[in-house]
Amino acid sequence: MCDSVLKSGEKYNVCMSCAEKIKYIKEPYCKKCGKPLEKEYEEYCGDCTGKATSFEYGRAVFSYNMYIRESISRFKYHGRKEYAEFYADRMYECCSDWIKKILPDALIPVPIHKKRYNKRGYNQSELIADKLGALCGIPVLSDYILRRKNTRPQKELTPVERENNLKNAFVITKKAKELYKAVNCVIIIDDIYTTGSTIEACSHIIKENGVSTVYFLCVSIGMGF
Repeated sequence: MCDSVLKSGEKYNVCMSCAEKIKYIKEPYCKKCGKPLEKEYEEYCGDCTGKATSFEYGRAVFSYNMYIRESISRFKYHGRKEYAEFYADRMYECCSDWIKKILPDALIPVPIHKKRYNKRGYNQSELIADKLGALCGIPVLSDYILRRKNTRPQKELTPVERENNLKNAFVITKKAKELYKAVNCVIIIDDIYTTGSTIEACSHIIKENGVSTVYFLCVSIGMGF
């Protein structure tokens, strides 16, 4: 979080000062996307109310505040690949019971375009999925979906622009069609959930390939109120 040297006994690779700044998602949260809710009697956030999705529902670990935003920025754009271990550890600690209940056949990381991969050197969602898969004993299918369009970053767009930006952006790989026919339940792994456009686009095409049930799990999510 802050790049300071850890003191003896500080856990999870986060110092005591930064640990107090991290906001975990706790109930009440949206039953569809997992965003925190302001009122306990609410079931869905404003984004999810009355909205049909290809995925069942999903969870996130952290609220996307300024500290998590800076951490993920260093992870994605400044080569801090070692952060994946911390994110996966926290995902496992907070959501392992939920994962075991779902019993997914595989984890599928959201892919990035080849140009972006060549520039960055890695897919951040794949790094997290690999670490989480090892903790859970669940296969990671990084070659299930291909991102064939080098789309604009979602953070730069309005909600409507985000949906249009992702039209026909993803395609199921030939390998997935031939070798992964027995996969019926998956969890999509990503770093940030905002409007859900990326998760929905991936879920839609995964279900078109015959997967019956799709969930998602993200490192962080924006506020729902």
